[in-house]
Amino acid sequence: MKFYLASGFFNDKQLRDVENIKEVADEVGLDYFSPKDANLCNPMANKENRKKVFDANIEEIKKADFLVVNTRDKDLGTLFEAGYAHAVGLPIIYYCEGLTGGFNLMLSETASCVATSLVSLKLYLENMSKDVKYKHEYVGLIEWVNSKSGYIKFTYLEIWKDTTTLFISKMKV
Repeated sequence: MKFYLASGFFNDKQLRDVENIKEVADEVGLDYFSPKDANLCNPMANKENRKKVFDANIEEIKKADFLVVNTRDKDLGTLFEAGYAHAVGLPIIYYCEGLTGGFNLMLSETASCVATSLVSLKLYLENMSKDVKYKHEYVGLIEWVNSKSGYIKFTYLEIWKDTTTLFISKMKV
């Protein structure tokens, strides 16, 4: 099973997200295609080279079993790739690190899953690798903070239509 990793890679946060997503995919044992690694296009490229990169990326989307879409900074190329994938019937996992509350209507209607952390992304990749029709409807996220002994404890409760999933992480202050 192979997915297409749609993401901007134009700043440090986007680059970190791409590498983190790839690391989780490696842990799960999934293959992926990332344009960042294979089809970079120089901003000064001529029309022929830009078309070649565009066509190659479209072909990779068509060959994928599903997409993982990083929504950080709402990169327009990434959003195009998500729309194209939806139009050709591919399932989509949206990765929205730190998302709280609601999610964009147009994206949520195309989502198989909405991952708000690497922990939830790993869970969805594991499930998607077993059944590409795997789905969980994102309803929202509740976050609360407790502080003890120099640590901030973030507790996340992701709310789904048919189940709840609890993620707990700690960060030193």
